[in-house]
Amino acid sequence: MALMPGLQINIGQQLKLTPQLQQSIKILQYSALEVQQTISTTLETNFMLELDEDGSDDTEEFDAADSEYEEEPLNESSETETELDIEASDTLSDDLQADYEWEEVYIDSPISNSIKSNNNDDYTAPENYTSAEVTLSEKLYWQADIYSWPDSQDVIASYIIDDIDDEGYLKTPLEDIMASLQKNEPDLIVSLADIEQVLSVIQQFEPTGVGARDLSEGLILQLKALPQNPYVVTAIKIIEENFDLLSVRDYKRIKKIYLLNDEELMEVIHVIQALSPRPGREYSSTQGEIVIPDLKLYRSKDGFIVELNQDAFPRLTINSAYIDMAGSLGTDSSDSKQIKEQLIEAKGLIKSIQSRGETLLRVGKYIIEKQARFFEEGEQAMQPMVLRDVAEALELHESTISRATNQKYMQTPRGTFELKYFFSTGVSQYGSDDQSAIAIKSHIKQLIEGEDPNKPLSDNKLMALLEEKEINVARRTIAKYREALHIPSSSERKKLNKFK
Repeated sequence: MALMPGLQINIGQQLKLTPQLQQSIKILQYSALEVQQTISTTLETNFMLELDEDGSDDTEEFDAADSEYEEEPLNESSETETELDIEASDTLSDDLQADYEWEEVYIDSPISNSIKSNNNDDYTAPENYTSAEVTLSEKLYWQADIYSWPDSQDVIASYIIDDIDDEGYLKTPLEDIMASLQKNEPDLIVSLADIEQVLSVIQQFEPTGVGARDLSEGLILQLKALPQNPYVVTAIKIIEENFDLLSVRDYKRIKKIYLLNDEELMEVIHVIQALSPRPGREYSSTQGEIVIPDLKLYRSKDGFIVELNQDAFPRLTINSAYIDMAGSLGTDSSDSKQIKEQLIEAKGLIKSIQSRGETLLRVGKYIIEKQARFFEEGEQAMQPMVLRDVAEALELHESTISRATNQKYMQTPRGTFELKYFFSTGVSQYGSDDQSAIAIKSHIKQLIEGEDPNKPLSDNKLMALLEEKEINVARRTIAKYREALHIPSSSERKKLNKFK
């Protein structure tokens, strides 16, 4: 049978997301800081978009821009090109596909909503400024610069400091440092003894314990810097000779080896516990992540009120000056077409931000209704809630709820929480309603905090106490939640409490 080329016509349907919907989805999943950065970037590239510093009604200006611009069609031969309603599917031509392919350009700082003035209201007290941070490397280099090094030991010191990590430890073997020196400094004659000598000097720098090659050496360096007394000397011997026994808390053998009674051992343990296992941590960055709440929760006499955080986002509007300018341009001019493209982009961003706010507000109101007891009583009153519950109640897809709660925060009288915090699975109960996992963890934590240090509560005892509160969970569930809270077992807590 011969094969012949031919043509076939197939009819089918495809579901495609419009550029406006694609942009709305992207804006919805952005955090508040990312939305601010997107707005700032678009303001720089789109002349049709501007900040509404007067706080005028965006909707009125938005509609006015549509009606005023439509008086001058860009192309009389094509009615679809003159239509500016971005929600209509036939308004976007192929040359406007870049509307949803923007590459977001991030800025280093969020834009401010405040308006600068020349009065004294802009004065900032000195105590509100953040001091410049000094890194561990800068601290060590400063001490190395003022130290009087013989011969070329300053070069060796620089190589050692470069290999000290942020926690203050020198993890690089001295042989590797010597190899680097021989490769990069061929004129420098260096031996392991020279590197050991320079390292011993650096280990005397601040912070105490820096330059140690392992934990035991770091603790010994800190102990040697303390005023010497019998307890400090004994602590040094224990770490040098039996650090493995100390690591597993084998206090019976330690007392037997060093002839210590309980009181003396407790003093030695207190000396060791006062040391820092990571001496370089004090020079680590202390700047926390910036969290901008999307929602604010207030308490009123009628209950709780949730609203959008209007201070988090600048108000946007359409630049009417360019709309007026378009009226004086020819319908087929390139400038007129550019104004149309910029107008569509500006309208799309404003609508996407408005849609994001409406969705967040709906989700926030449902959370307040579902978790009302949490805001009154705390974590122990948290109710089980999953994405499916919110999606069914709001008639939205679970993926939409997931985007609306990820990296979105709500400021409440109890603190600022991520919206995902209020979601937790329910633990099945025997003959009663399911309990939230967060609420059970809170009960366990409260019981352990109030226990007798000499008689810590076992998991079985915790299970019995929870049953008295009508919370019926298995012992293995209690053990899993206790470990998730990083709380040791009752036997470990008893050992730790003995030497507190």
